Amino acid sequence: MDSLFQTHIELSSFYDPNGNKITRKTEIRYDPLTGESSRVVYDPGINITPPQYSNNAKQTSATNCPFCLPNLTSKTPTFSKTITPDGQINHGDATVFPNLYPYSKYNGIAIFSKDHIIELENFTVELLRDAFLACQTFIKKVRKLEVNRIYPSINWNYLPYSGGSQLHPHLQVIISESATNYQSLFIRKSRSFTSNHGVDYLDFLYEKERQLGKRWIGEHGQIAWLTTFSPKGHNDFIAIFRGKNSITDITTEDWTNVAVGLQAIFKALIEQGLRAFNLAVHILEETSIHVRLIPRLNFGELNTSDFNYFQVMHDEGLTYKSPEMVAELARKYF
Repeated sequence: MDSLFQTHIELSSFYDPNGNKITRKTEIRYDPLTGESSRVVYDPGINITPPQYSNNAKQTSATNCPFCLPNLTSKTPTFSKTITPDGQINHGDATVFPNLYPYSKYNGIAIFSKDHIIELENFTVELLRDAFLACQTFIKKVRKLEVNRIYPSINWNYLPYSGGSQLHPHLQVIISESATNYQSLFIRKSRSFTSNHGVDYLDFLYEKERQLGKRWIGEHGQIAWLTTFSPKGHNDFIAIFRGKNSITDITTEDWTNVAVGLQAIFKALIEQGLRAFNLAVHILEETSIHVRLIPRLNFGELNTSDFNYFQVMHDEGLTYKSPEMVAELARKYF
């Protein structure tokens, strides 16, 4: 099934002011599952300066932050007693409570800790694991209440470049009666893939990428990390929960292994000058469980966004770094 990894090369030729011919390559890649395209373009040598939020942290912390004490206990909403009699869900330093402006029927906010800002290198295994465990508890409680199928995901906007509106680090748990476009496409294409090839797509991807090695990063326990062949951003990581297809299948050890893997990915981001990212844990019952993580950045003197018309208007990923290059960089941290 090597033919599933399709690439098309386009060469662009032009001349510099001295009349010297320049040829640049654009690599168009097609996602092995969905067929969606993305582009690996010539690297212009972007200089990325990590954002600093120390002054913002002082201005937005304590009484100015809804997630800091005492606001966390006095001003945040609570769940109905049918979900949890305590109104909130706690695990270690993590606390889950309802989003005041929900994106779906059930929308929880999960605070990592009392600290208003946590630098990327300071996220411990315990903080990450406990936050995911608290989210899992919330999903399991809702799952017992709902008779119809639900579409849960655990999401993270880290720092403002990612669209995060609060510096205080937090996750968002979305539990909806309707699948998102990504979830719907993934479920539909995964079923078609299994029907056509006789194997689960993520099982195939795990075995194939581990064999090829070019985009393979590493694994801890049942959690395997690699870069995507057709990336949606300047890095695009995927973590596969092997042998898991239900929220009840995920163990504490699995979340610990996710956390250990994330620490390695964070180191790869830091080396590139990247800090902000978007992350989603897609829990697609009876299909698969996997993580996608894509860093976000602004660059240049104008503080330019990494998203332009290609991503927004054409729904096509764009990257200046090949997935193979990113995987090689991240692999040394596993």
